[in-house]
Amino acid sequence: MDPAARSAPGKLADVTGPGITDRWGVTCADLGASVLAPNGTLVSVFGDTFAGERVGQGDWRSPVILIGTGDAAHRVRYQQAGGTDAHYARQLWHYRHRQPASRLDRYAISTVIPSDLLRVEQMLYLHAIVNRGFGKVAWTEIWQSADNGITWHNMGARFPARLHRGYAQCWSWDYDPGDGWVYVVSTGFQRDKGVILRRVRPAHLGDPSRYSGWGYRGERRAWGQAPVPITPPGETWGELSLRRLAPGTWVLGGFVSSRYALGYRVLKSPTAQLTGTPLQRPLLGSSWDDEDHARGRVAQLYGGYVLPGSRVDRTGGVGLMVSQWNTAHGWPYRVMQFRATLLSSQKIL
Repeated sequence: MDPAARSAPGKLADVTGPGITDRWGVTCADLGASVLAPNGTLVSVFGDTFAGERVGQGDWRSPVILIGTGDAAHRVRYQQAGGTDAHYARQLWHYRHRQPASRLDRYAISTVIPSDLLRVEQMLYLHAIVNRGFGKVAWTEIWQSADNGITWHNMGARFPARLHRGYAQCWSWDYDPGDGWVYVVSTGFQRDKGVILRRVRPAHLGDPSRYSGWGYRGERRAWGQAPVPITPPGETWGELSLRRLAPGTWVLGGFVSSRYALGYRVLKSPTAQLTGTPLQRPLLGSSWDDEDHARGRVAQLYGGYVLPGSRVDRTGGVGLMVSQWNTAHGWPYRVMQFRATLLSSQKIL
């Protein structure tokens, strides 16, 4: 293969689907946020997962974990499932998928959707969104794993769905070892809001009162304030991905619902001013008749999680986990691996 083709932007491979991950009962799945575990394996978390060949068919679980290898420069391949059974991707914790019988039904959980994974030194964390009916968040919570994503334990904290006016439901986060903070970006689950920013020390991840918001003190931004959107007016977001790629290099992006695209900004820090920073859109939504994965046109796309090993200012240097769901037919419903080129604001290739 031509060396240039190995890093060319576009689709690299399907990550889930028949003949790929069905051996673990992961035939239909989405999301796929990923981190490198302390032992060097790639840990990926998936949302609503079905053993059948269409959405709604077969064993329904969420969230599930697959563990393997791969990064921005290499194809993602899995070798085992997380959870209690390495040979079958079981739901990470027990609950029964049940739609609420009425608005007064306070016990039903329709599904639990994973937001994002975080690694801090030897520990992995998973933020999860507990839903009571489609798109109706009941609360969110954090789970942790001390054994490279195999077993998970609830940290015991619940974050209300109405926290920060509903802007703290769908999270992405990363740890900066330089200053010792975990930075958290979040938005609403309904894809109709902008993004807010908070930070917390790793020791206090399970204490909602210790999160500090990035808001305004007078006319200037400051920590310790009620967080207000950092994204420009008019931008609305779905799934988010915040990653520290190197000292002084962060990427913030994901699914830009207001643009029907995957969009990203390269920042020097999570607190950098987003207004005026270019929103780069390497993948655009399209109709099913107008798809062209090699050129970044994907029907019913979402997700867009940045893979470990991503590098900016390099052709095809950023790896993305991209979801696709044909809601009319129930298939494709899968995660795909793409390469994209993202440029720092100072550099043009």
